[in-house]
Amino acid sequence: MSARRRSGTMGMGTLALASPLFAHTGALPDPGRPWWTHWNPDALIIANLFFFVACYVSGIRHMRAQRGADAPVRPLQVWAFGAGIGCLIVALLSPVDVLAGELLWVHMVQHMTLMNLAAPLVVLGAPARTILWAFPPSVRGRIGRWRQLAERRGLPRYMFWQPLFLWALYAFVLWVWHLPVLYEAALRHAWVHDVQHLIFFGVSGLFWRVMFDPIGRLRLSQGGAVLYLFATSLHATMLGVFMALAPRVWYETYATRAPAWGMAALQDQQLAGYIMWMPACMIYALVAAIVFARWLQEGADKSETETQVVAAGGAGVPIEGKGP
Repeated sequence: MSARRRSGTMGMGTLALASPLFAHTGALPDPGRPWWTHWNPDALIIANLFFFVACYVSGIRHMRAQRGADAPVRPLQVWAFGAGIGCLIVALLSPVDVLAGELLWVHMVQHMTLMNLAAPLVVLGAPARTILWAFPPSVRGRIGRWRQLAERRGLPRYMFWQPLFLWALYAFVLWVWHLPVLYEAALRHAWVHDVQHLIFFGVSGLFWRVMFDPIGRLRLSQGGAVLYLFATSLHATMLGVFMALAPRVWYETYATRAPAWGMAALQDQQLAGYIMWMPACMIYALVAAIVFARWLQEGADKSETETQVVAAGGAGVPIEGKGP
């Protein structure tokens, strides 16, 4: 593909992505129809996802054409990116998106899919690094110069790589968006809902990136990652417990919509709280357990290697002394 054609394709993708990424039609579903028939064929969402994937695939092609087997993005990462896109489709185009405005527990499933499945999987695919390869070399060079200029003018290079800041930001976003005033605004105004989803997905990407960064020197240590995830699971569990055990309905919109689907509003809220309390927080615990197991295994391998080196060195040392 010529540089001009690549620039035109990327321009079209940028134009599509400049519009709200997770737009909603605002149409309410019919409770008389089966739930699996309620899809959200939003053209804007489909266009954004298409251009996102197209840019990624273009970046992979040009990266492999120039770097071959030394391409920094591996097949497993590409598969992770594809799985992340699949989770976005489930969250934004499937009946999950349509029914999220009717049932709080479905809305919770949607948010957890965006934050705990789609975001880490997309991050594992190294999209920023890969998509840069879809641009012509002149554009990549210009982006590099802009970054250097921003750094010279005082923009901290690693401002969004600080684990404590990202942990606090993630917790703040999760709790604040569950305040009734903001949650109700998201239910009643499509543009607020779009902003909510963009913030959830974007901040979650930053949260998971600090553990899954493909550049090893920026990645959180394994011990730090376990603590990072454990602390997150604690505050997320607290929010789920508060929601599940609350004696009254938090969001009045669901008080009128949930009964149409055969569920009392308080039961709907309790189920949503249990989903955040258990399945959603189990993802943090599962990833922490995997990281911890790898940490222990690496420590055992290192200890075994050092023992073998010492043993081999000792075997090669001549023993001096007199015989009997």
